[in-house]
Amino acid sequence: MAKMRDRQIDGKLQIMAAMSLLKFSRLVRWDTALAEFVAVPRDSFESDWRSAVDPVFGRLICWINFSAGAEFMAKGTCLLCDVEIREFKNGKIRFGTLGNLYQETPPNDALWRLCVAVNAEDDQRQFLLDAYKHLAVDIRNRDAHAYVPNVRNDHFDVVRDRFVPCFKLLLSWMPEGPNTINKWMDDASEFIESLA
Repeated sequence: MAKMRDRQIDGKLQIMAAMSLLKFSRLVRWDTALAEFVAVPRDSFESDWRSAVDPVFGRLICWINFSAGAEFMAKGTCLLCDVEIREFKNGKIRFGTLGNLYQETPPNDALWRLCVAVNAEDDQRQFLLDAYKHLAVDIRNRDAHAYVPNVRNDHFDVVRDRFVPCFKLLLSWMPEGPNTINKWMDDASEFIESLA
């Protein structure tokens, strides 16, 4: 039977994985000096996914990585702030779905509980819940279930307008602050090997 790790360890793992997924998405870049994500300009993104990922399906691949990274970022922040999102089910540890972050009846959903734990303002809570609902309903569902050409470009500005501020907010709530992420990423390989 699986053993549940300490929340801090699983939280750190989720954040480190989120960092890699989000950077690989090419929709955002990590500014190490500011310790925050910055939206990538549209022209750079359009060029990069074609040349560095895949000339036909690169945009789809990037958006799938972005959605997964955004989910891991929220889950990792919850765990680091002692908001439990994991459960044992059928002998396995489950981290829940993207929907579990926002769609259960408050105060049961994870992001609601996170906002309570960090004393978030009402507008911060609503902004976060709305952004993750948009991610799940309009972006993830679109990409996870079927490929439809030329639909992702309409959501490009949501990265800058919604998700970069969400990531900044989430990382500001980390107990050690966002600056610790640079060290975590430098030591990621050793940290993961130490858990084996």
